[in-house]
Amino acid sequence: MRPDHFTGLFSDAALDRCGPAGLADGERILLWMLRQWAAARVLRKEPGARLSKTAGALISPRLASAFILMMSAIEGQVRRPLRFSTPGCRGYADDEQRLIVACGVSPASSEMADRLIEGLVIAPETVTLMARYLNTALAHEGMALPMRLDEPVIVGAPTRPRTLH
Repeated sequence: MRPDHFTGLFSDAALDRCGPAGLADGERILLWMLRQWAAARVLRKEPGARLSKTAGALISPRLASAFILMMSAIEGQVRRPLRFSTPGCRGYADDEQRLIVACGVSPASSEMADRLIEGLVIAPETVTLMARYLNTALAHEGMALPMRLDEPVIVGAPTRPRTLH
């Protein structure tokens, strides 16, 4: 990633442009924070300090602390470099989606959350515990993550009725 892709995207205005349409408020904020963390790393800045100040003022210090705790746990045991999109991207990278869905399902199913992130970290149980705490912090701010336990709806061409012989 080139550092010039991140110019001016550390503002609350970038929050509105972050990710695909249809995300819940908590999902959009979490996605924004994930991308801010990655962008700070690309720019060789300390992400914890930046997010503590920016997200703490924009959302809440409790939420910023919970996120920093989870990301510190992830970075301490990451299996491979995580793939995140740039802060203003309307898309959704697989690793971003896995982490956000794991945070959402962690209160209902630690096992499912573990399976979602086991390819990303060495000990997913630790990250799942932090994800549950992060979801609690989001809920405290009125932005609990949805539990996306169902299969995604794929919009495509209508299926043709089967012909029986």
